[in-house]
Amino acid sequence: MILLLLGCAGPGPSRHTEPVPFTETLDPDAIHILAAGSPAPGDPGHPLTELSLGLDPRWSLDLDDDDGIADALRFADGSTVYARSALPPNFDAALERVEADGSLDWSQDAFLGGVPTFLHGLALSPDGDYVVTDPIQARVVSVSEAGDVQWELSFRDDAGNRLPNGIDIATGPDGVARLVVSLLVFETSDLYEGVEVYRLGGRTEVPTLEWAFFGGPGSTDRRWPHGPRFLDDGSVMVSFAALGQVAHLVDGELDWVVPEEPGVLAFPRDVQVLPDGTWLVADGASEVLRIFDPLGRFEVVDAARTPGVFGLSLVTCGDGGGLPCLDG
Repeated sequence: MILLLLGCAGPGPSRHTEPVPFTETLDPDAIHILAAGSPAPGDPGHPLTELSLGLDPRWSLDLDDDDGIADALRFADGSTVYARSALPPNFDAALERVEADGSLDWSQDAFLGGVPTFLHGLALSPDGDYVVTDPIQARVVSVSEAGDVQWELSFRDDAGNRLPNGIDIATGPDGVARLVVSLLVFETSDLYEGVEVYRLGGRTEVPTLEWAFFGGPGSTDRRWPHGPRFLDDGSVMVSFAALGQVAHLVDGELDWVVPEEPGVLAFPRDVQVLPDGTWLVADGASEVLRIFDPLGRFEVVDAARTPGVFGLSLVTCGDGGGLPCLDG
């Protein structure tokens, strides 16, 4: 589905001579969206909200102490695993699983070593382990459900710290599983940003770097990358939050950026591509947007207020390979 979308675009954003109106072709309850975030105290949002494709709320989860959620994963038994973090200036975090009724199944934090931590991303490895980003300690950690660390990828060296704030894991068309990480980079007196792709090895092997993309140093060209996502061909989409744009990277090179003129998006932090080629964008810390013709006129056709939204996960509902979608 994603290859079709990108293939129609050619080397860059598409251009239409006549506007094509948006027509809904998807069943609003065939796919649900897990919208994770950290609403500010007093906001009417939830750390985790399950939305239909019509962006109507179906299920939600609230946490104690105004804690937030970076990302969430749905499983075949209807349970949900998420990365939980306290709002700064507190830095307490844990991996947790809840049942469909919202009751807590387990909570793991010993693998974090008892140091200040703010989990900023969550993905599932091919071995079924949870991979989380820890920007405070400048690392990505893979941990089993029992809480055992399988590997740790450090982004701290003598030159400075690279702070991971988003990840994705996918197996490419070549059969190789890869990890993509978006980063803020602090080295000497410069601050700049990057996206790095790593090849996954065995379950306990530290991933190896394949390619990297970096923006230039300095404070006048902030991109602030968030929410990297692999596409079916192994390339990467990433949100340039500071610019209000979404970028496409191929083997470490910038391919295109949309919308070409900033202004539609405020502060995008994650993007998911739907089967009809429309996009869902976690934007501005307050909304989930549905974008029609994203490589052309980039039209907003639906929106839902979702305070503090950070990460989006798609849940294909039903039998025949689908997962339980929750309602109520």
